[in-house]
Amino acid sequence: MYKAFISYSHSADNKLAPALQHALENFAKPWYKLRYLNIFRDEGSLSANPHLWSNIQEALQKSEYLIYMASSASAASMWVNKEVEYWVQNKSLDTLFIVLTEGSIEWDQTNKTFKDKDQNSLPPILDNSFTEEPFYIDMRQVKSGKDLSLHNPIFKKEVLKLAAPLHGKEPKDLASEEVSAHQKMMRVKNSAISILSLLFIASIVFAFVAKKESNIAKANHLTSEAKSIVGTNPTLALRLLEAALKKRYDVKIEQYAALVYMENSFYKKAGEHDKSIKCVAFSPDGKSFITGSEDNLAYLWDLNGNKIKEFWGHQGIVNAVTFSKTGDSILTGSGDGTAILWNLNGDSLRTFHGHKGVINSVAFSPDGKKILTGSDDAVAILWDLKSNIIREFKGHKKFIFSVAFSPTGDSILTGSYDNTARMWVVNDKKFTEFKGHDGGVNSVAFSPDGKTILTGSDDITARLWNLEGKPIQVFNGHSSYVSSVAFSPDGKTILTGSNDGTARLWTPDGKTIQKFMGHKSYVNAVAFSPNGENIITGSKDKTAYLWFWDHLMNNPIREFKNHSQGLSSVSFSKNGDSILTGSYDDTARLWDKDGKILQKFIGHNDGINSVAFSKNGKTILTSSYDSSSRLWDKAGKLIFEFKGHSNYVTSAVFSNTGDSILTGSYDNTVLLWNLKGDTLQMFSGHNDDVTSVAFSPDGETILTGSFDSTARLWNLKGDSIQVFKGHKDDVTSVAFSPTGDTILTGSNDHKAFLWTRNGIKIQEFDGHTGAVFAVAYSFDGKTILTGSGDGTIFLWDLKGNLIQQFKSHTGGVNAVAFSPDGKTILSGSDDRTALLWKTTTTNFNDSLLKKLKEIFSSNKIEPLSPDQKKKYGIK
Repeated sequence: MYKAFISYSHSADNKLAPALQHALENFAKPWYKLRYLNIFRDEGSLSANPHLWSNIQEALQKSEYLIYMASSASAASMWVNKEVEYWVQNKSLDTLFIVLTEGSIEWDQTNKTFKDKDQNSLPPILDNSFTEEPFYIDMRQVKSGKDLSLHNPIFKKEVLKLAAPLHGKEPKDLASEEVSAHQKMMRVKNSAISILSLLFIASIVFAFVAKKESNIAKANHLTSEAKSIVGTNPTLALRLLEAALKKRYDVKIEQYAALVYMENSFYKKAGEHDKSIKCVAFSPDGKSFITGSEDNLAYLWDLNGNKIKEFWGHQGIVNAVTFSKTGDSILTGSGDGTAILWNLNGDSLRTFHGHKGVINSVAFSPDGKKILTGSDDAVAILWDLKSNIIREFKGHKKFIFSVAFSPTGDSILTGSYDNTARMWVVNDKKFTEFKGHDGGVNSVAFSPDGKTILTGSDDITARLWNLEGKPIQVFNGHSSYVSSVAFSPDGKTILTGSNDGTARLWTPDGKTIQKFMGHKSYVNAVAFSPNGENIITGSKDKTAYLWFWDHLMNNPIREFKNHSQGLSSVSFSKNGDSILTGSYDDTARLWDKDGKILQKFIGHNDGINSVAFSKNGKTILTSSYDSSSRLWDKAGKLIFEFKGHSNYVTSAVFSNTGDSILTGSYDNTVLLWNLKGDTLQMFSGHNDDVTSVAFSPDGETILTGSFDSTARLWNLKGDSIQVFKGHKDDVTSVAFSPTGDTILTGSNDHKAFLWTRNGIKIQEFDGHTGAVFAVAYSFDGKTILTGSGDGTIFLWDLKGNLIQQFKSHTGGVNAVAFSPDGKTILSGSDDRTALLWKTTTTNFNDSLLKKLKEIFSSNKIEPLSPDQKKKYGIK
């Protein structure tokens, strides 16, 4: 329990808040205590937990009082507003104290409300919460003082006003107690002379304990900071976790670090300009790269970030750079309207004049005998190496931002701000136009085989086209302009850079493979190394990053793709030779394990919520939003329709004997049926929709989950014999262990819980960042599977250790299943696919943690800068 929770803005009160916490904990403190009151302050008190708000919520619930440090910054803070809103909704206003540190709070006694609500230092929820002027302490003058400690009588006087009600005493009584405590301390000090040796030993012990507590607090703080930034800068997050582990080894911190490592890509700074980097290119041997910048310069770098050569000569921004195919010369294009050919020593060999506007893009022909430039004058020019114009390509209505040669050199590609790209035949007047983008085309590229082209646009998409100008695939995922695109050397992956500050690696069918996060501003340029193993990005934040990622992500071994809407349910046959999928497209499908469709089940009038094989595998059960369940033979013929629920049927399963079925519904009930359609028993007791049902292995009990945040265990007579309470949100999925002695539940609170049958929670599975929509036990009962709305599937051991992560779905995962032999798993997703994956027997730790330690000690990722160490208090 905490006596009080301090809610404050870090930017406004980063010095006053810890000082106030320390003063309240130590005011009138007996000499023998470390602290008198336990005060919660997030930076000093948060533990390693992947869900920051859940952690804060728990601390608020355990706190007796809320101290809101009022300032304009805190009034505007999302987190502070959430904390105060939680308090107002769950606690008494009598337990909320206000400490004014900045701005003003004025009470209008006549109207019984606050003046200037838009300008005061209170969050919006407090504007109309009080009917009388609330108690508050003004610390605006104290805040500016140098001594924020109890040695300062002015600060001490203000602290007393707040400490007294926390102690439940009058200020004068608490002040007397403080004097008494101080006097006792002096007597102790005087007596200490005679027992100096004992106190010396005690001080050593105290210092050890204090140091240990400090390291724990610091490790927790660094972990919390890492979790808050992992979504924008995983590299920095991983380094903070490394620092946390040095402060305090904790297996949960280590596991979280490994999870971050598995999920992300990481950079090291490989180049830096004084202004925005506009373009990047690798040398043909992959040992160096070149950058162009708004500082009018181009730099040549090695892969360790050492500057090899500077290229001076342009009078405008260097918008484009490229190497010749032999790597012995460099071409640059500039805002000064010229292109320059250079040798690697930085000597200018030739200048190309001819454009009437800024040059945005340059390219060498495959044979190295010609160059291509594109300009704001809406013209692309083909030149020989002596700067003679061979041909001008005119037709675009606006700026040309990007040009490229086909692999054979007989065609060129141009991308324009007129929202189109064009493919021109070099020795002919023919061209093909690529229309479809709703914004300017910023970047174009030919695939290595020359059979497709790629474009990136201001409309926030990249697009893949065939050579006839027809779109093949749209790449959706960026949240701002796609500024740069590239094919990998083997043509199997696609790279995009965006003004959203990220780069992405994609499969040709539009799935994100990897996200590159860490730049502080627009990613203006991206490039693959010649061997495809490295990626370079250039950004408006003036840096070029070289990226490292380990392909630890498990790739699916098979895709089942034919449904027209998301998948809700998946199931393996008893022998594992076939699988069943159910979809919101109103159909179910039977597949062989090679991905061939064997049968479609058509007849439901709304989306299918669940599918199941009978024990002998001869019949199939489906349930639907049309409020029915259906029994089918494997040929797709309807055997029987079960009607009785008054709302959606969300789940349907066979008993182990196969002679009865169980259905759960949004009508809050569960029904037990025989195969003739007779209702044998109704189970009624949930206070909200039933989401999931399961039979125990012995068939004597059933398990249900509900939107009322509980799961229930029932006997076959319809009696509720156990309620499982603990989840903070809807229970979405339930499962029995193979022996039936433990129970597994998944919830919208992002967690899965393991329970005994009598309702005792054994283990918590915490790691997803979205709702856990599906849970499953392996057939040997040694592992469990969770599928989440965050698009991932986690394989766990029963102690809550993560064994394996599966991440390839582009939508939420609604269903998971183990194969009978446990060697593969199946997942179904909102992305309309089911994926088959191989499982591993290697536990979470050994090889992965060894790799993690190697990464920490390597130079593959960016180390913490001196400024970052100072910011996070790392020595």
